[in-house]
Amino acid sequence: MRFSDLTIAVAMAAFLTAGASFAAELEIPPRTTPEDISVHKGPPNCSRWTDECVNCSRGAEGEAPVCSNIGFACQPKPVRCLSPAVPHSEPQKK
Repeated sequence: MRFSDLTIAVAMAAFLTAGASFAAELEIPPRTTPEDISVHKGPPNCSRWTDECVNCSRGAEGEAPVCSNIGFACQPKPVRCLSPAVPHSEPQKK
């Protein structure tokens, strides 16, 4: 079945006006500067983290984190948590 140009134009106009009618006035909070977290210290309450160059993990409470070596041409990104720390009193869910 072949659509006419008028049908396509009407459908596009309806789509564009429907999108505009759902727009809302939202208050966007101001951007805050991210907390400067050392990749070798790691974010709190996180057992594994990375900056896409170095991967680190934290074992038992109080132990120093173990980190991989950085590549020679790597450009670090902001540190992000890969898995949250699980308190030792709670068993891990599987």
